[in-house]
Amino acid sequence: MSARPSIADLLEQTNRELAGTDARVYRRMADHLQRSSAALDDLRDPQPVDHSNPRALLGKGSFLQQSVASLKRLCKEHRIKGTSKLRKADLAKVLERHGVTPPSPPLESFTKKELIALVRQLLEQG
Repeated sequence: MSARPSIADLLEQTNRELAGTDARVYRRMADHLQRSSAALDDLRDPQPVDHSNPRALLGKGSFLQQSVASLKRLCKEHRIKGTSKLRKADLAKVLERHGVTPPSPPLESFTKKELIALVRQLLEQG
């Protein structure tokens, strides 16, 4: 016959399960409060808006955020030769050496929070 767990063992197991559940709930609550606090801080202290250039809302771009195909396209547009076999980092260096400014980051790279902030800034301009 198998030994059945004692009441003390069952209570201990139940307490451990509850403690684990409570810990997860408290972590989720702490994360939620932290995100809420950050959102409230953003609402209290809005960032200044540059009305002269809507492209400035997207921020400064980086060649490393672009795809290899788009970097090669930039090289072609600026008539930079000998780049067909270069890797991404090398393409970025060549473009920087030739004084090409990186395009704004693609919209797909922004988080939901950043996109909401962009839309708010655009609405404030209009």
